[in-house]
Amino acid sequence: MALTIQDKLEFLKTTKKDTERFTESFSAGDTFYFSGIYRCTKCEREIAANKDDSPLPPHYRNSDCKSPNWQLLLEAQN
Repeated sequence: MALTIQDKLEFLKTTKKDTERFTESFSAGDTFYFSGIYRCTKCEREIAANKDDSPLPPHYRNSDCKSPNWQLLLEAQN
């Protein structure tokens, strides 16, 4: 789970618009369009990913989750 301290919450915003970007799923190797923290819906691993470094990565070789299902958890504004 992404973690921050109470004093940093003022820098986070929520939205009820454009929510499809937070529900779209991606596999390893897929191109993505938003920088931020992505979470695997199968094993809950989180990664930081920059849209300029697309595509999304696979899991580590020793991971039990062999086919990640990445979803955007927190978007970074560039």
